[in-house]
Amino acid sequence: MYCCNNCFKDKEIIGFIFSNSTSEGTCFYCESKQAQLIDPRELEELFLPVIKIYKPIAQIGISVEAELKLHEKLQSDWKIFNSISDDVIKNLVKNILSSSDIPNTLFEDPVEISALHIIGKDADLHEKKWGNFADEIKFSNRFFLKETIDLDLLKMLFRVHEKTYDKGKIFYRARISAKEGLPITEMGKPPIEKTTSGRANPKGIPYLYVSASQKTTEYESRSSYLDYITVATFKLIDKLSVVSLREVQNISVFNLGEDVESYVIHQKYLSRLEMELSKPIRRFDKELDYLPTQYLCEYVKSLGYDAIEYGSALDKGGINLAIFNDDKIECKSVEIFEISSMELRLDKIS
Repeated sequence: MYCCNNCFKDKEIIGFIFSNSTSEGTCFYCESKQAQLIDPRELEELFLPVIKIYKPIAQIGISVEAELKLHEKLQSDWKIFNSISDDVIKNLVKNILSSSDIPNTLFEDPVEISALHIIGKDADLHEKKWGNFADEIKFSNRFFLKETIDLDLLKMLFRVHEKTYDKGKIFYRARISAKEGLPITEMGKPPIEKTTSGRANPKGIPYLYVSASQKTTEYESRSSYLDYITVATFKLIDKLSVVSLREVQNISVFNLGEDVESYVIHQKYLSRLEMELSKPIRRFDKELDYLPTQYLCEYVKSLGYDAIEYGSALDKGGINLAIFNDDKIECKSVEIFEISSMELRLDKIS
């Protein structure tokens, strides 16, 4: 009874199947034809660290609003499986783990991630400490802080979110300009004496802000109707090591290995950092508002990474990077555009 790549939505599992499959045919579970087949038991090593974080709710001694069994929780928490029925998922999970000594109650009784309830408020504690730290660095102490954040914890969490962009990758940056546009020499990071505080960079310490698509950088330029913008195309001339604080909630659980429990406990905390970094800069913001995220980015830089990546609040799904050292990227060309239309959307807040 072989499963296949089409049974799953998780990219890590799909990649594993393509790397280890030795046959092609019709899947027993999802009935896909000409699919890459694999014995479900070959996935056991990937699934075991994940299964270990779940326990029956009766054993934890809690009650929950929605009681879900193991196969349902795996899908609800991590979106592992593709569009196959609950019964098929349950059968597939059992067969993946058929060689393991797992009690039947784990499959048949409602389960929860035990650490979230046993350890309780640990994640909330770190999120609260971030709030206290942010207040202190803005309003009380700038350099010798009493309310510190756990940097060792962040270092561990950042390892999960490491990624590398290869040489040749293209990025974009846009600036509002006159009709004549700006030359290539003015499309890099600003000179030190003109560097104002940003969400990632402190005043006087310039970073190069780029986007992964031209559309995103056009939004990020905050241009208005009939403005002219100069859009620069940048190309990596070396590999770029990045911490990606983007879509924290959508990470593949199979990237976490034995760190899965610790990561789950602190995922809410990471999501808070992601939200803080992705907030759009507003005209009424004060420089003090940026201090906490500047501190965070300085720490990422101190660990040896080249950049930090975060989502665009102005272009849904867009990707932005703050590059600490621009030696690995070159501006190759510029184009000039006029903003010919703008769509204004209003969301009533009171």
